[in-house]
Amino acid sequence: MTASLTAYAEELATACKIQSRPTEVFAKILTSNDDSGRHGVLIPNEMYSFFPELPVPDPRENSTILFHSMGAAERTLMTLGWKYYQRYPERRITRLNSSLNDIQHGRRLLIFVRLSDHQGNQNYITDTCVEGVDPRFYSLLELIFGPKVPAAEGAFVRLPISGPRFSIDNNLEELLGHFDRINAMGPVNSLRSGDTGIGYTFETLIGIEENNDKRADFKGIEIKCKLKRNSGSSGKVNLFQQAPTWMEKMDARARLRLIGQERPDGLFACYSQVTPHPNNLGLRLKVNPSPGNLFLCKDDLGIGYWTRDTLAERLAEKHSRAIFVKAKPSCTANTVRYHYQDVVYCERPDIGRFIDLVESNKLVFEFTMRENSSGRVRNHGYPWRLNDESFLDQLYAVQVQLRGGAS
Repeated sequence: MTASLTAYAEELATACKIQSRPTEVFAKILTSNDDSGRHGVLIPNEMYSFFPELPVPDPRENSTILFHSMGAAERTLMTLGWKYYQRYPERRITRLNSSLNDIQHGRRLLIFVRLSDHQGNQNYITDTCVEGVDPRFYSLLELIFGPKVPAAEGAFVRLPISGPRFSIDNNLEELLGHFDRINAMGPVNSLRSGDTGIGYTFETLIGIEENNDKRADFKGIEIKCKLKRNSGSSGKVNLFQQAPTWMEKMDARARLRLIGQERPDGLFACYSQVTPHPNNLGLRLKVNPSPGNLFLCKDDLGIGYWTRDTLAERLAEKHSRAIFVKAKPSCTANTVRYHYQDVVYCERPDIGRFIDLVESNKLVFEFTMRENSSGRVRNHGYPWRLNDESFLDQLYAVQVQLRGGAS
C-alpha cells in the first residue's frame, strides 16, 4: 500500500490515464442509508463545494445534474448523478459502483479524488473499498482518516493532497473533551433567547466568557455552532477588516466623493456592498488569475487593490482553525433546548477558496463610511463578509468529522 496520500492519488491518476494534477480527496464511511443506485450516497453539506455546482432554481423542486468520474476499479468513465432532494432537503450522489451495496461484510468506504488541469478544469476519480472484501480497506482507512479520527458510519474527511498530515493536538483534544461532556448531558436549556443562544450556551458550558476579542474562541480554535439540517439563512458573518491599498493618494473626504453618493442634505455617504458585478455606484471587484491581485474598480478604473498574501494573512489571524458544532433543537413549553451532537473540525484556510467565494458572490467587501456636518468622514471600517455563515466551512482545505455524523 502507498505510504502517502499524494502517492495514492497519483497512482490512481496514472492507472486511469488522467494527466490532471490531483488536488484533494473526499472520503466517507457509508451508513445504512447510503447505496450506489437510485437512493444514492448522502453528501454532507460541508462537502457540496467539492463537487460540480448544482443549480437549484427552485428549492421546492428536485434538481439533478450529471458529471463524469473515472472508476478506479473499472478504469472507465462513469456518469454520476448529483441530486438535490427538496423534501429533506439534502444532496446525494447516485450511479456509483454496485459493490457499495455489499452491507454483509462490514464498513463501506467511498473515496473521491479531485484533479485539476492547467485551465482549471476539474476531473474526478472514484474509488470504493469494502471491509472484509478489499484487502486495501484498513490501510486506506489509516492513510485517509488517521489513527485518531473515529472511523464510524457517517464519518468523513476532506483533505488536500499535499501538506502536512492531519493530527489532533492537545488543544483540540481538550476541546473535544468538553464537547463529549456536553454531549453526554443530552438536551440542555438555552441560556439565551434568540438565534445566538445556540453558540452562547455551548461556550458558556465550556467556560468561555462572552467578549469582543478578535482572536479565536478557544486556544486558537474558533467555535461555530449551528442547527442540524438547517436549510435557512443564518445571516452575514464578518471574516476580518482589510482596506485596499489605494492607487492614488487623497484625503478621506475626496475619496468618499469618488466612491460614494450625495445624500439629500448635500453630504456624501458610501454604505455599499461590492462584488464582481458593478453595483449602483459603479463599484466592483476584479479578480486577476493567481497569483495576481484582487482589484477594486470604479467604472472599470482600478482605484485600489489587495494582494493575495495580505488577504491570506488576515484570514489566518482569526480563522486558522475552527470547529463547527451541530445541535438538534427541541422545544418544551417556552424553553428551547439544544442537544450538541456533531463536530466538524476545519483547518488551513485557503486563499484560493476565499477567491472562489468572492467570484460566486458569497463573500463580499463593504464600505461603511459617511460625511458628517463638520465635513469629517466617519468610517466604520472595511469589512470582508460572508453572505451566510453556512459558507464559512468552504474556506478550509481540511475538514474532518470528529464526532457524530451518522445519517
